[in-house]
Amino acid sequence: MPRPPNDSQDKRAPRRASIDEIIRQAAVAMTLFDPIAARALLSLTDAELGRLFKLALVRTAGLVTALNLDLDSIRDENESRRKTARSSRQKPTPALLVAKAKLIHESHFRAATNVSEKTLRKEVSAGRIFSVDIEGESYFPTFFLVKQLDQKCLAKVARKLRDLPGWSRWEFFTRPNEALGNLTPLQALFYGDRKQVSRAAVKFVEG
Repeated sequence: MPRPPNDSQDKRAPRRASIDEIIRQAAVAMTLFDPIAARALLSLTDAELGRLFKLALVRTAGLVTALNLDLDSIRDENESRRKTARSSRQKPTPALLVAKAKLIHESHFRAATNVSEKTLRKEVSAGRIFSVDIEGESYFPTFFLVKQLDQKCLAKVARKLRDLPGWSRWEFFTRPNEALGNLTPLQALFYGDRKQVSRAAVKFVEG
């Protein structure tokens, strides 16, 4: 008698196919962009290559957040997916932020920054970094991993918001601000408007 189909395996198959295609595209892009570097990757262990690739992914997600890029609107998508994307942009749920790697779990953040739990706790206590709570777990913004942002200045601004809840701090950094010409504070920091962002943070705390 034939065995019944495994539903879980059937569901995983399309996802695995999608992942395989993404990896293939990344490999093609890397080979075309820098074939010498692409060959050098073959000398890395699978674990190290995976770690570096994941780190690049979360840093890119952080940069997308910092620049407030709307990737969904520039992709070639069908109408159904565009409607879903528009709905998602109107309601950026915690789950969606995690799915887009704008927020990552504390364990992944520590791995990306290569810091101990004690060191991270010290940074959070000082207000230089913050997390948000999702179902009782701490998640950290990936914009703290963006090399193109002045992290010292970012930490100074974050300290001005240290008495606010994590989600309020997330809102400050990621929402357009009239005082900054409708740029988000992250965008303004990216373009070097440090003093203006600092003043905006003080005003945000004062309400």
